[in-house]
Amino acid sequence: MARKKVISPFAHLYHREPFYNMPDGRIIERGEVIKIKGIYATKFKFFEYVRRTDTGIDWIECFELEKGLHCGQRSFRVDRIKPLPKAKRKRRKRI
Repeated sequence: MARKKVISPFAHLYHREPFYNMPDGRIIERGEVIKIKGIYATKFKFFEYVRRTDTGIDWIECFELEKGLHCGQRSFRVDRIKPLPKAKRKRRKRI
């Protein structure tokens, strides 16, 4: 007999999105590496943006990265996000 899929009784209270629009216009998508203000020397991989519909509280869920491996899932308020700048293209050396 197969296991039953359990649905949380409060699932209808949460609105989840795989991206987050920052106030400066930048969009953070699932899998993008970010940093969090107040937590030093640790990077996180963005997972999803969550908003509780009845209270209006919002936060992000992300995975902690340690040498490229997923260590654990953590949640932070959206005002603590500090995105890493995207990698610049390397220029070819002139000869």
